[in-house]
Amino acid sequence: MDRLFDQHDPTLAAVAAVACLLASLTAFRLYARGVASRGEARPAWLVLTGVVTGFGLWSTHAIAFLSWDPGAPVAIAGPAMLLSLGIAVAMSSAAFLSAANLDAGLRAIVAGVFFGFGVVSMHFASLSGLEAQGDVRFNPALIAMSLALAAGLSTTAFAAAGDVRETRQQIIGGTLLAAAIALFYGTAMAALSIRPDPSLPLPAGGIGSLPLVISVASAMLVVIAVGLGAALVDARASEQAVARLRRLADNAFEGIVLAANGRIVDANSAYLRMIGARGDEVIGKPVEAALVETESRAIDPARREAALRPAGGDAPIPVEVRTRVLSEDGAESVMAVRDLRDQRAADARIRYLADHDPLTGLLNRAAFRTRLTAAFDHAAVAGQGIALVYVDLDYFKDVNDIHGHAVGDSVLREVGERLKSVVALPSFVARIGGDEFVIVQIDDNQPTAAIQLVGALSELLRERYLVAGSALSVGASFGVSLFPDDALDADELLSNADMALYRAKASGRATYSFFQREMDDAVRRRRALARDLRDAIPSGQLRLDYQPLVDLDGDRVTGFEALVRWDHPTRGTLEPDTFIGCAEENGLITALGDWVLEQAVHEAAAWPEDKLIAVNLSPLQVHDEGLPQRIAAALTASDLDPGRLELEITETALFRDREKALTNLARLKALGVRIAMDDFGTGYSSLSTLQSFPFDKIKIDRSFIGEMAERERAFAIVQAIVGLGESLGVPVTAEGVETPQQLGVLRELGCAQVQGFLFGRPKAIDDQADLFEPLPPNVIRFSAPDRSGR
Repeated sequence: MDRLFDQHDPTLAAVAAVACLLASLTAFRLYARGVASRGEARPAWLVLTGVVTGFGLWSTHAIAFLSWDPGAPVAIAGPAMLLSLGIAVAMSSAAFLSAANLDAGLRAIVAGVFFGFGVVSMHFASLSGLEAQGDVRFNPALIAMSLALAAGLSTTAFAAAGDVRETRQQIIGGTLLAAAIALFYGTAMAALSIRPDPSLPLPAGGIGSLPLVISVASAMLVVIAVGLGAALVDARASEQAVARLRRLADNAFEGIVLAANGRIVDANSAYLRMIGARGDEVIGKPVEAALVETESRAIDPARREAALRPAGGDAPIPVEVRTRVLSEDGAESVMAVRDLRDQRAADARIRYLADHDPLTGLLNRAAFRTRLTAAFDHAAVAGQGIALVYVDLDYFKDVNDIHGHAVGDSVLREVGERLKSVVALPSFVARIGGDEFVIVQIDDNQPTAAIQLVGALSELLRERYLVAGSALSVGASFGVSLFPDDALDADELLSNADMALYRAKASGRATYSFFQREMDDAVRRRRALARDLRDAIPSGQLRLDYQPLVDLDGDRVTGFEALVRWDHPTRGTLEPDTFIGCAEENGLITALGDWVLEQAVHEAAAWPEDKLIAVNLSPLQVHDEGLPQRIAAALTASDLDPGRLELEITETALFRDREKALTNLARLKALGVRIAMDDFGTGYSSLSTLQSFPFDKIKIDRSFIGEMAERERAFAIVQAIVGLGESLGVPVTAEGVETPQQLGVLRELGCAQVQGFLFGRPKAIDDQADLFEPLPPNVIRFSAPDRSGR
């Protein structure tokens, strides 16, 4: 060692050491870039690493040799130096290519052997061209030691560098590699000794001048600078790409985790928010530490469901984990962690909607049938009684048509809440149609329990509904069927309750009815009638008959009242009393009323211009905000003067929503049509009704006319109504005039207009052409009977 230090120039030796360290550090920096690359760029970077390392190794060797002074003139032939350079580059490239492509267990050994053998080969290849004025000798033991040091320390350097992802690993690997080169050189040069011999000729040339030292060092620095510069430029570009990827990853909805050897290397913002931790709190932690494995469910090898445990101890989060391996050895991977809470909530919502009505939250029809079947099976075994209560809201269609579907939906929701409030487990309630609900009451005390339930429900549903600033009244009708008394299976029980409901609605609504066997045929006939009525309008089975309106002042027919008839294919001609109620129950009254109106104005347009047409309006039509537009359209289409159209309404049509009805009547009157109060005297507030709206006519109900001759009170009422009309300046029409005596009394009282069978039954207008002329005296001129002789 003394001879080694004495024989080397300290300055040049220091330059060689610095060159060696720079080359080694640059080598591992480039090697890290090559390891991180994929595709064609990977081998290119690794070869560049070998070239830079080989030049650095060779330059270190050249500068160190130039600093050597063994006491005798020496030189190395140029070809030998070039050969050593080729060996250095080739073996360095082989070492780094092996390190990058072999398994972790082999890479350090193979790369270390390649590099160590390369250092030794390069050194002794250059010494093969050594020329000296003396006797050159080698120490075999030191040569063997130098080979062991080169291979051993190189292996250590590659092992310590590992996957070279971190700068710390690169520095350690580069430093150890530089130490391997330096120790090898020192040991190998110690194995070389020269005994000066002046008798020998001086070396002919080769490396041995200071300018050459500067040239070699400069070339080495240029090569290192080029390699390091390329690495830095590429690293900068990579950092920018990584930054872009980071922004993309942080804006992703899913959590993204990079892992190496089972530990987290990096994670995006979504994952950190999900787990409730900072980046420095999760990096380096085992990936599986945050997953609750006992709840994991494998879907396929790269996809599984698990529960993520938040850092703050909150409830585990259901997640889906998708894993993709990035490295061939499986050490590196990326995981996409998707929060399944919204999906689970959506799935739960779907499952809920599959069994529940979305508007009211009650069981829907499908779930109701399933529950009913289960309840039947259990009741049959346990001997329990079941009452099935079919609930149908009365006049709910009016609420929808008058106030809109939003208000109707609010009423339905409130109905659902009220039903749930009185139904306790194991009984249950469901909504199976628009305004139809079903309650299954499981109770051994039947039918008493069902009667008590229906009574409570009737009172509860009759209470007003406060919706959108309006207080609405909606009652209900109930049909009840019992198990095992009325039915032995679920379908029959439901059908029987439906029949009982029809009976309740036909009885005046707002009541209940228990199933009775005789209901079956009646309900079936009523259902068949409703079904046939739906087809009657489009199939042309309806027609209009007309009853004359007779003016007693001018003894002439002033118009006709349109009355609908149904020519049923199998039941013959049906009067309105047979099917109007059915039309109201089944939501057909609006379509029926519109057809009557359009047909009547169309036919009346062909009559003489002094003849008016009277059409009855149903209560639902009176509240329909679209009625004025449809009447205006019908008048325009028929070219009928609006003053020739008289619309008849009953007092009961105003009861449901008085203000809306009166507003609608005002809009109708603004069109120029006439408004008549029909069936006057049968309502609850007739005088109030007359005061609230300027009616064009009052029609006395036929019940008063029919009893006028037998009952003094009926006569007094007719007399009062005629006098009231005269006082108000409103003409009065008496309906149901069938006898000459009734006509004589009405003429004596001063009634302006009459209508009834006395002047002909309702029939087609073509059969009443003679009534367009003044009536003969023998038809309408009858004397009033003696009042005292009645």
